[in-house]
Amino acid sequence: MPSQPLVVIINGYGVPEDIKTDRSYHAYLIQILNWLWERHRTHALTIVPCGGRTDCTWPYRRTEAGEMAKWLRPRIATLRCTSRWHLRPLATELSALENMLACAKRYPSGRMIYFCEQTRVPKMRVLAPRIFGNRVQVRGIEFDGSPPRYDRSGRLAHEREDLAFSLTALEDPQWRRELRAAARRKIQVLRTTSPEVRATEIDRIARRIRTEFHERYVRSQTKRTSAP
Repeated sequence: MPSQPLVVIINGYGVPEDIKTDRSYHAYLIQILNWLWERHRTHALTIVPCGGRTDCTWPYRRTEAGEMAKWLRPRIATLRCTSRWHLRPLATELSALENMLACAKRYPSGRMIYFCEQTRVPKMRVLAPRIFGNRVQVRGIEFDGSPPRYDRSGRLAHEREDLAFSLTALEDPQWRRELRAAARRKIQVLRTTSPEVRATEIDRIARRIRTEFHERYVRSQTKRTSAP
């Protein structure tokens, strides 16, 4: 029996104004493509760009997964790998945690590589084994040149908080739903925020909204436990 194709998960980071000219996504995806080409050009791959409808440009229809697939598809064809490398976008989720859970459900067995932005690696190396077991390898890509990337204390606090919230969500379906609602709210706020502010304040906006939803969740839990 032939072995299963290697599953390559690519986490998305927003919907760019134009994927064809976006420098950050180009740097991200070209490094991933080169890494795969050097090691797996003769192997069967299932490539899964992940990320839902986070588009901040009217009419808000594009998805992170769809845009990455748009970038990857012609390049895979140019490399003459279309018979071995198959794109399977997953465009329904709104966070890295949701992306991983959806991939685990779609691909319950087989080896995986999970690509993410470099500063997310410590968090993902905790989360990914919890979800996929020992069949996953996490690889970071250094591509982010936005101001939050260089706010070391702010990014570290953001990632630590996100890890704690994500671990809780794995155990508590109610909090997982609250995180989903917080992600939707974040997208609504970002759509009414100027691109200049989004570029510098996205981590702070995300933390503020998540904190609000967490406080609401804690209040609901307190009421439940104190009810007669």
